[in-house]
Amino acid sequence: MLHTSHTTATVVVVDDNPGVLTFVNQTLQGWCKPVPFVSGEDALEYLQKHVPDLIILDIEMPGMNGYEVLEKIRLDSRLASIPIIFFTALADDENELTGLTRGAVDYISKPVVPNILKHRIRTQLELYQYRYHLEQLVQLKTEQLVRLQQTTIHTLTELAESRDVDTGYHIKRTSLYAEVLARQHAKRPNMIELLNEETISQIVYAAPLHDVGKMAIPDAILSKPGKLTPEEFDVMKTHVILGATTIKKATDELGFPSFLDMGLVLCLTHHEKWNGTGYPNNLTGEDIALPGRILAIADVYDALTSVRPYKEPFSHEKSVQIILEGKGTHFDPDLVDSFLDVNQLFAEICNSNKSQIAADHKQENETTKDEISEK
Repeated sequence: MLHTSHTTATVVVVDDNPGVLTFVNQTLQGWCKPVPFVSGEDALEYLQKHVPDLIILDIEMPGMNGYEVLEKIRLDSRLASIPIIFFTALADDENELTGLTRGAVDYISKPVVPNILKHRIRTQLELYQYRYHLEQLVQLKTEQLVRLQQTTIHTLTELAESRDVDTGYHIKRTSLYAEVLARQHAKRPNMIELLNEETISQIVYAAPLHDVGKMAIPDAILSKPGKLTPEEFDVMKTHVILGATTIKKATDELGFPSFLDMGLVLCLTHHEKWNGTGYPNNLTGEDIALPGRILAIADVYDALTSVRPYKEPFSHEKSVQIILEGKGTHFDPDLVDSFLDVNQLFAEICNSNKSQIAADHKQENETTKDEISEK
């Protein structure tokens, strides 16, 4: 636990020499809270349940030496950042360099003047406190950035819903489908680095941006209750470029990496097809970014299972069959295999969302009736 003053700081002292322990204990008693141990093993047992503010560690000890104790401590995530000072009779430069390179923050040779020992300890406690608060600040700023990203996406989703409520639901569902598929595909040995936790999170955060360009498509085309003409379909396809252009302007203005970079990738690639017949760039195979290949399956599954102005929803089973038929032509064949492994989770998301849509539409109808009655 981090303390703001040395008087409340807990300092673990490890030395097999009782005389040294007595000296350090008497020096520090009343100035801080020393906790002495005669062996590394005893200290490690204590550290399993306690987190001190600083550790003073001898090097030459029977059983585990100081270097071995330090290695054990650094493997424990609770203790990894605790400052460790070597306090030893090994006063040569080589041992001092070894101690510092292995992770000690300071190296004090025996014997030492008590006030110098206190000063060295206080300096390390102050540095530790400063580093801790800096890390907390970075964590806070990171959390704020994530919330900003989520709020930005939520705002765009709300904007889409204000024009077309079904588009808004589509945006939410595709994010959920993409996450399920990405996590399943990440279990494959060759996908560990390509689909790490950070990448999956970026896909989930950015997925709602993939259809942002549809807000610029005329209602007559977007909501047409029938099949689009070739000319109308050409206009519909421009939503990819319109969306990508908007996102690209935002990334250029931002000037540093963000979830928008993933949004740009998803926007440009979710309509590409494995065999090169997709749009806008007729990319083939692995030339299509993996996140885009993932979203392609999520996007098509949602389109198949959803009501559209020109069709009724297909069943889960028929939708799965259509995606399977697109294996190796429309879709990455390996991703289709991963989709088949988790297709029941897709069905659960779909059914859960249908219930939510029904409840929301009921609420909208009741609100409309209330407004009419008031007039």
